[in-house]
Amino acid sequence: MKNRPMSDGSWKLIEHTADIRAEVTGSTLEALFVNAARGLTGLLYAGPTVRAETEIDLVLEGGEVEEILVDWLREILYRKEAEGLVFVRAEVEELSTESLKVRTFFGSVIGEEAPEVEIKAVTYHGLSVERNDSGFTAKILFDI
Repeated sequence: MKNRPMSDGSWKLIEHTADIRAEVTGSTLEALFVNAARGLTGLLYAGPTVRAETEIDLVLEGGEVEEILVDWLREILYRKEAEGLVFVRAEVEELSTESLKVRTFFGSVIGEEAPEVEIKAVTYHGLSVERNDSGFTAKILFDI
C-alpha cells in the first residue's frame, strides 16, 4: 500500500505486519481529531472529489480522550459503510476528556476509485494520544 501522507504532513502510515498503523499530528487536540478523520478518509477513498452535502451534529462521550478518538473514527467509518457518506470537514465545538461535540459535513463520492484496502475497524490496540512540544500526536491501528 502506498503511503499517502496528507499535504500538511499531519498524517503518515507506520509499518505494521498485518494491519494499518497511522500516526496523526495536530497543533491542538481539536486539530488532531480533524486530521485523524481526514487521514481515515484518505485511506477509504483513493482520491475522490466530494462536495459537502449533509451536515450532522454529533455528540460522543467517553472516559478518556483515546476512547473518544476511536469512537469519532468509528463514526466516520460507520457513515461510509451504512450511508455511503464521505467525511469532508468538521467544526469541533467542544472537546474534553469526557466528550466531543462536533458539526460534521459529509458528501457523496464523485468519480470514486476503489480503495487499496478495506478497513474493517478502528481498534484500541497500541492506541496512544500524547502531548508534545508541537501539539499532539496519536498512533492508531486500523483492522483490515
